[in-house]
Amino acid sequence: MNPEFLSEAFWQPYFTCEPKNISKDQLSAQLDNLSKDIPVREETVSFKHNNEEVSVTYRVAEFSFSCGPVFSIKINYQPDVDGCDISIFLEDRRSSTKHTMGWWDLARWHPYCLKFEELDALLEYWVRNDPRWENRHLPLLLLCHFVGLPDEDARQQLQIQTEEAKLALGLPIALKIPLNVADGNYRWENDEELGWVFTSDEYCCYSIRNRAHADSDEGQFPFLAFQEMMSEIKK
Repeated sequence: MNPEFLSEAFWQPYFTCEPKNISKDQLSAQLDNLSKDIPVREETVSFKHNNEEVSVTYRVAEFSFSCGPVFSIKINYQPDVDGCDISIFLEDRRSSTKHTMGWWDLARWHPYCLKFEELDALLEYWVRNDPRWENRHLPLLLLCHFVGLPDEDARQQLQIQTEEAKLALGLPIALKIPLNVADGNYRWENDEELGWVFTSDEYCCYSIRNRAHADSDEGQFPFLAFQEMMSEIKK
């Protein structure tokens, strides 16, 4: 296991998107260490500032999880002292496409894209079939804050598992993980056309896995591909 995963200095910015007392050089060193075991690539973003074209290059770590011969789940982690970005994708190797499932940032986060039962099934699959993940603890912590929690009972159920994972990895119990029940009375509902959706009658903007975002420019969840993937891993 890469030693960065055993460090609170890695998890604190990963979970909060706001590095505390961690410098740019320290974040760069984290990526250098991670690159010994996982892909770390450079991405350049161009934009206009004061009518001038500006380019900024970021380093992005990619955590990949095999979901059979066709699909993978991938997390792109871009740490930065001014705010981290974390996005989760479903990759379809047949078409070489990546579909956005959710993301965390400091502006307009839409992270909630997994049911607790789905995450549990994925963790069991990876322990058996993906040698990159030798136990449940590490992938659980990498993915837990993408789980949509409809009520306090679900939050407590997931928190028990994350506390066990922190203990197994030697991480401080006080390390904060944003396992929040989203405002707006969210619920998991089986939509006849889309399948399971994380939805609310009040406010649907913490997730793109719902009908409100089915045709949205903000992001469209890959409903059909995700259902196909989950069927494959349960076989």
